[in-house]
Amino acid sequence: MKLYMVRHGETECNVQRVYYGSLDVPITEKGRQQAEAVGDMLRNVAFDQVIVSGLCRTRQTAEAILSRLETEPGKICSIPAFNEMNFGAWEGLHYTEVRERYPEDYRAMAGDWQHCGPSEGERFTDFSRRVWAGWKALSSKETFKKAENVLFVGHSGPMQCLMCHFLGMDVSNIWHLEIRQDVYTEFEIVDNFPVLKGLNVTC
Repeated sequence: MKLYMVRHGETECNVQRVYYGSLDVPITEKGRQQAEAVGDMLRNVAFDQVIVSGLCRTRQTAEAILSRLETEPGKICSIPAFNEMNFGAWEGLHYTEVRERYPEDYRAMAGDWQHCGPSEGERFTDFSRRVWAGWKALSSKETFKKAENVLFVGHSGPMQCLMCHFLGMDVSNIWHLEIRQDVYTEFEIVDNFPVLKGLNVTC
């Protein structure tokens, strides 16, 4: 199986540089263009399955990619387990606002980001377990096992967690992986053994 992983296109929250994970925001016009550019690169790939999260920015990105393909893809499957981390009360706030409104929680998370979560939000340890459980459930399905080409459109956090698992690294290493919005990353998976074929591939 070849797995093509794509981060959703730009959103207004990316532009504003605010915390957002569970906020269901659409992609911008630039985000749509980013997705279409990825679609042009993958236009000759026949996708058996298309996986997105439960948030509209991944579905919109997937639809823009699929609109450029030469072949008819499989249907889009939405899996909420691959949603971005929930930042709770910090959603939609810039870090300077968070630091001012929630100083204790901000300091705690800065000191131990894996175990101290955002105010009323999700701890990284719970988030990463959720994502990996979602992958194990997906990869155990016979229809998935039989797929030759899979398009996975997701968020930076879940993609970083999955890539760490695929590469045999602890998920604490996510910050070593840059996940851009105008490229794709390719893995080849044989007998549940993923091999990285390309990271942040461009034309």
